[in-house]
Amino acid sequence: MINPTPIYNKFKYVSAECGSGKTTAICNIINNSTEKYIVVQNTQELIKQTAKQINNCEYIITDTVSKDESVISSVIEFLSSGSNKTLLITDKTFFKIPRELLSNWNVYIDDVTNFHSFQNINEGSPEIKNVIRNVLIHKVQLLDDRHMYIAAERNPEVQGDVVKNILNQLSVLNDNDLFIMNNEYFTDAEKEQLNITAWKDLNKYKDVSITFLGANFENSLIYKGNKELFESTELEGLLTRKTALKDRLKVYYFSKNHKLSRTWKTNNPDKVQKIYSFIDGELEKQDFYWTKNKSDSQSLKNGTEISPDARGFNQYQHLMICVWLACMRPSETEAKQCELFFEIDGDAIHVAREYESLHQFVLRGISRNFDSAETQTVYVFDEWQARSLTDNIEYIDLGIDDDEQGQKGRPQGSMNKEKRFTLDDTKAKRFRRWKGSNPGLELEAFRAFLASATNADLSTEEKKAMWDKYENEVQKTRKK
Repeated sequence: MINPTPIYNKFKYVSAECGSGKTTAICNIINNSTEKYIVVQNTQELIKQTAKQINNCEYIITDTVSKDESVISSVIEFLSSGSNKTLLITDKTFFKIPRELLSNWNVYIDDVTNFHSFQNINEGSPEIKNVIRNVLIHKVQLLDDRHMYIAAERNPEVQGDVVKNILNQLSVLNDNDLFIMNNEYFTDAEKEQLNITAWKDLNKYKDVSITFLGANFENSLIYKGNKELFESTELEGLLTRKTALKDRLKVYYFSKNHKLSRTWKTNNPDKVQKIYSFIDGELEKQDFYWTKNKSDSQSLKNGTEISPDARGFNQYQHLMICVWLACMRPSETEAKQCELFFEIDGDAIHVAREYESLHQFVLRGISRNFDSAETQTVYVFDEWQARSLTDNIEYIDLGIDDDEQGQKGRPQGSMNKEKRFTLDDTKAKRFRRWKGSNPGLELEAFRAFLASATNADLSTEEKKAMWDKYENEVQKTRKK
């Protein structure tokens, strides 16, 4: 029983497998309680499904409001009405609710674990730069000794119709509370791209009863970056597997040497097509679901394509095959900015972004059924993706790892030249000497090396190349 008048010092979280019945469990709690609840989920379709399990509820989404009303205005009206119905809304709507309206409500945030955003804004106007720097954000502070990044908060006192219109066009600023930005955008008149990593400030909800539900919640960035705000709890009646998930998956992969990236896809269209052609032949006349990035030009001839962000898709549990050809890795800029805020390494960010999405995607199929022992077949691109799911993996050699020098499929004048930047020999030797003295490849030691006076002459490109060398060496060590 939840005390209706506490100051909640910590958020609760439930970490349990996909398909274990977390949503059903909270619906049972709600149906047997006289308290008031808000259920927050990340898709409208999932909200409609969940509403069928709750006795006295109302969901407010785009489909339920008239054209001349907004979802948030309808939600505010509902919360102000004194209704005791359970309210179901999306996470985007929840974070727009004025904090004071959440008093006396118990909130379940169901399978929503991404609380940060990244966006590039291309705008070189000095006037717009000034508005962003001096009007839309405040409490600006430098984050590093080299003045590469600044931290800031959203200015809650924005005034004037024109400025408010600018803010409304910049959703990453309008929808979040805290930011990290590249400082040179404001200090270099020639710089036209602003890189923003933004996130929600959970501290403002500390006096609200909130329970987060998720699979592998401890791997989410919101948990890793705010461990002190959370404490674990359990739900009664969750399902347990008869056969461990890792023993129910057979995973095939095509590369031992390359982690899939958008750059690799762009630079190797012929090899990407080899994979598509192989799968077209291998899975001809079979039922399966699959995914790719929206920007990919290739497509499979058969199967059902779904989004890489597959949370809430429950209609594929009868399918025994799936194909993951998407790349969800953060860009280098986003990863570095996340490292500054969350104080975790790039691998953890990669896990939270790509491997958790892959895990969720796979568990849309037959492996979601806890009572089944049937094996689900999965196709992914690289060995790292495969091993994130199971040890029961098999390499398919289509020549993806063959030498790529002189590759015909590489686009001329590629837009990804920065990614292929290499250090000159003098600076490359610096890294080799550091590696020789630091065989453990400790992250903090490398950061200290990069920030040392020895490397004060490195350009932004050269620093990125140093990071690439370090990350490649770490991966080689882990594969041994």
